[in-house]
Amino acid sequence: MRDTEFVGQLLRVEDPWKVVESQLDLKRQRVDVRLEWEGPGRCPECRRECTMHDHRERTWRDLDLCADQLYLHALVPRIDCPEHGVKTVVVPWATGRTEFTERFERLAIALLLEMSVAGVARRLAISWDQVEAIMDRAVKRGLERRQARIVAHLGIDEKAVKKRHRYFTIVSDLDRGEVLWIGRGRKRESLDPFWATLSPEQLDGIEGIAIDMWQPYIDSVLAHVPGAAQKIVFDHFHITSYLTKAVDLTRRALMRDASIDREGLKGSKYAWLRNVAGMDRVQRAELRDLRSRYKTLGRAWAIKEHFAHFWGYQREAIARKFFAGWYHWATHSRIPAVIEVARTIKRHFENIITYLNIPITNAGAEVLNSKIQMIKYRAQGHRNEGSFERAILFHCGGLDLYPTHSKS
Repeated sequence: MRDTEFVGQLLRVEDPWKVVESQLDLKRQRVDVRLEWEGPGRCPECRRECTMHDHRERTWRDLDLCADQLYLHALVPRIDCPEHGVKTVVVPWATGRTEFTERFERLAIALLLEMSVAGVARRLAISWDQVEAIMDRAVKRGLERRQARIVAHLGIDEKAVKKRHRYFTIVSDLDRGEVLWIGRGRKRESLDPFWATLSPEQLDGIEGIAIDMWQPYIDSVLAHVPGAAQKIVFDHFHITSYLTKAVDLTRRALMRDASIDREGLKGSKYAWLRNVAGMDRVQRAELRDLRSRYKTLGRAWAIKEHFAHFWGYQREAIARKFFAGWYHWATHSRIPAVIEVARTIKRHFENIITYLNIPITNAGAEVLNSKIQMIKYRAQGHRNEGSFERAILFHCGGLDLYPTHSKS
């Protein structure tokens, strides 16, 4: 068997393409393979056999052959179709104007799912820009392939991108744990364009939307989603975080009060914020001692902990009765931070109690946030917001990323 035939079979080259030359450069650790078109040209649009117009020289990096880099070279014909004009014939080993074969891009995508951009660039001996171009094509391909579907439960959350209050608004499918949309900033204008991507059927099919009590997001949802007033569920993890912050603000206020023994409060921050269920016996004893010594702070902590019972109710009437009692306790606690949070919860209560009928939270979105933070850390910062946005969709969008090719 001739070497060109062997290389042709190795590369799965089929008619009308043939390998006509292969050269090994041991010094450069490189293999160059030249292919030629032998046959009539067909229009890639209508498959009609057409006359040749001209040829264009192209080069593609393919998977390494043993330890040597492999490059394919070809004069790619362009045909003149009576219906579609001048078109480039289908090249079965690559798609579009990329400088890599599909096999190479598939490897790069698989590595990107496990490694950083810089790591993939080093592993494949290509530039950072070339790796990002592969990621960009993969994301565009995945978004084009994404099928329109009804998403029953949406999560809307923000993610800090950079310092100086730079944010992304991230919309996710809570049931699948996938990022659907990324908007720049956290204004109403950051979210409004998302609704335009949905059909009337998709908008009607939304059953619940978990969001923080952030007014720009609320306004956007109310303006675009039918029946939104009954579908918004204020995320109970955020509400718990507001109550937890009230406890911490109370602790800070006491630290500024010269009339009490402040030494005992020093270093106690996490004793007040720690989840009780996760405490050991020593930690529980420490908390009991702190509560007995600092009555005001102990009362703030108890009010915060008591509200957790609300999420366990199933009947709305009982939940409303519980909240009325809790609200009276909180607003008569004479603790400013607790009173402020209680009033905030009361203002938004109708879309907090919706949780009983639509038990969704942004916990899934928080998992995505953790994954996004890892993407950010692994990249050691992204050069621009577009690069970061692309990486989020690549890793968290649930997209079909790999190139596929229909042969001629």
